[in-house]
Amino acid sequence: MLLEDPASSFAGGLAARVESTFTAGPPVRLTRQFPRPPMTRPIHPNDAAQAGRFAELMQAEIDDLEELIAVAQHRWTNRCDAGWGASRTPEPVLRLREKLKEVRRLQDALESRFGAD
Repeated sequence: MLLEDPASSFAGGLAARVESTFTAGPPVRLTRQFPRPPMTRPIHPNDAAQAGRFAELMQAEIDDLEELIAVAQHRWTNRCDAGWGASRTPEPVLRLREKLKEVRRLQDALESRFGAD
């Protein structure tokens, strides 16, 4: 591939053409694996205290969600037994289950970073 040298045209001369010395070779293996390993920096006491408080809040959220799911499933079962409910799991129950999964995932990530209290 030939490239033009823009500097020579600014000087009033003819544009010199240069041939590229780059040649594509075989792909190079990466030495670093992806995803990166988790950071292993020391834990600051303030971060640990905040993580402990956040873990308490998440546990309270998990307890509330489990209670809401139990109530919603009980109401759904009663409607099905009465003959006027759909046999398919209601959307609110499914959303509550997904939210519970997400909070538990966050709790597991927090425990893996800061350890169990």
